[in-house]
Amino acid sequence: MEVDRAVSSTLSLIRSEETTTVVLQSPILARRILGEIAIVLDELKLEASPRPLVLASAHPTIFLAGAHLGEIATLDHRSCVAYAELGRSIADRLASHPAAVVAAVHGSCSGGGFDLTMACDAVIASPEATFSHPGVHRGLVTGWGGSTGLDSVLGSPFLRRALLEGSELDAATMKELGAVHEIATEPRGQACATARRLSRLHPSRLASWRLLRSSTFVDRFRAFVVEKS
Repeated sequence: MEVDRAVSSTLSLIRSEETTTVVLQSPILARRILGEIAIVLDELKLEASPRPLVLASAHPTIFLAGAHLGEIATLDHRSCVAYAELGRSIADRLASHPAAVVAAVHGSCSGGGFDLTMACDAVIASPEATFSHPGVHRGLVTGWGGSTGLDSVLGSPFLRRALLEGSELDAATMKELGAVHEIATEPRGQACATARRLSRLHPSRLASWRLLRSSTFVDRFRAFVVEKS
């Protein structure tokens, strides 16, 4: 049985016996929405038996469009640090949730939304899904972790396309690179199935996967290290 609960006008939860789907009603990740996401993720983490999460969007053609450009325009050298840290904190929450987190991506996934998607344990994408960092065309470099975390996911040639040229990467390319787990015409349903499957794995396997893909575990030369001095 599924239970749909509206947390706010911009965020709702769909709970089933095995998964919780976090549905964003707006693809623009304004500061207020980021705050609401943080509160919800903290509450879900503290549940007695945290369910695996599916990150989804209610917008028909856009998954997540990233930060609010109007808010970015008001930032100065002081406030930009706090703004970047807020976005990174959401990525950290997704990456450290007690159970698996799967993104169900349809349409355009860009900017900070791209960063948050890559923080998930698996990504299920629709055939028409695209991934990009268009902010570079405006002189903006992502501050939510994508500029450092994408190298281990995409590799240097595709990182150059994404962060230097601002090019779109399609779902097929992302799957070939291993950044997309599966392409599905109904990504949300498949993401729920993937989340259920991952939830049945021994917790140590999820922990090992997260450690192996962590930027703190892999140095710039792609050598695995136990400790950095």
